[in-house]
Amino acid sequence: RLAALGEMSAGLAHEIRNPLAAIKGAVQYIDPSRHPAEDREFLEIMIEEVNRLNGVVTQFLDYSRPLKPALAPTSVNEVLDRTFKLLGPQVPAGIAVELSLAEWLPRVNADAEQLKQVFLNLALNAFQAMGPAGGRLVVSTRLARDELAFWREGSRRAEVVEIRFADSGPGIPESEHERVFVPFFTTKEKGTGLGLAICQRLVKANQGTIQLRSAPGA
Repeated sequence: RLAALGEMSAGLAHEIRNPLAAIKGAVQYIDPSRHPAEDREFLEIMIEEVNRLNGVVTQFLDYSRPLKPALAPTSVNEVLDRTFKLLGPQVPAGIAVELSLAEWLPRVNADAEQLKQVFLNLALNAFQAMGPAGGRLVVSTRLARDELAFWREGSRRAEVVEIRFADSGPGIPESEHERVFVPFFTTKEKGTGLGLAICQRLVKANQGTIQLRSAPGA
């Protein structure tokens, strides 16, 4: 089923993206300065919606394609630094981002590009959750103990690198905790419900785990 979904998504992406590119090109070719302000607003809406559709197609492709991580010793802190430098211009006004990264963390066996995609998704998700009111996103790293590994394999395999994204958004009711990683579940008006599902697939492919801790208002 996944193979069929992947094949279908690739075909759909091709069929949808080409006309989308043509629509966007045609809209951008129209000179907004020759039109009244109201018409200019409609042109901007058209471009915005084309970009949103293109983003939806990209998420379908990301979720359906087979994952083949290129695992190598990776510094989580370096990946986070690069991610937030890339994100800089996209941080909304009114939102403060704080990186609290522990020094001397061991390298982890992971695919740096896939980790970056997870971090981008989580940060953008936090920005959307906090909304126009703004807030604060604190991203921290630390060396933690994996209790399951401790009891299963002894202390040698018990240490793990933990990355935590904590935002000051409205929180998520406990009844929805189990569904946030389910494909197509979303609480957003324009969400696809694939962002966190993609994060979970990528984290698992990199031999990690991802968890949600939240409550309404926290």
